Amino acid sequence: MTDFEPLLSKPSYMLLGAGKQLGIAVAFVLAVAFGFGPGAAASVAIIAGADGPTAIYLTNLLASDILPAITIAAYS
Repeated sequence: MTDFEPLLSKPSYMLLGAGKQLGIAVAFVLAVAFGFGPGAAASVAIIAGADGPTAIYLTNLLASDILPAITIAAYS
């Protein structure tokens, strides 16, 4: 169950969520443009939208070679 009370009381919070999603997409595109593969780019982009354990889990699945860097970035 998700509590939508904060969103319903202040609809401007929807802009924060939209900005977060846009940031993930932009980070993914930029990471691919800088030469990362799709898995590594997804791992870099998820830091913007998820907490540390989620970013580490995804990186472990998709691009385990950059796991130390993502771990440091996720907990910095």
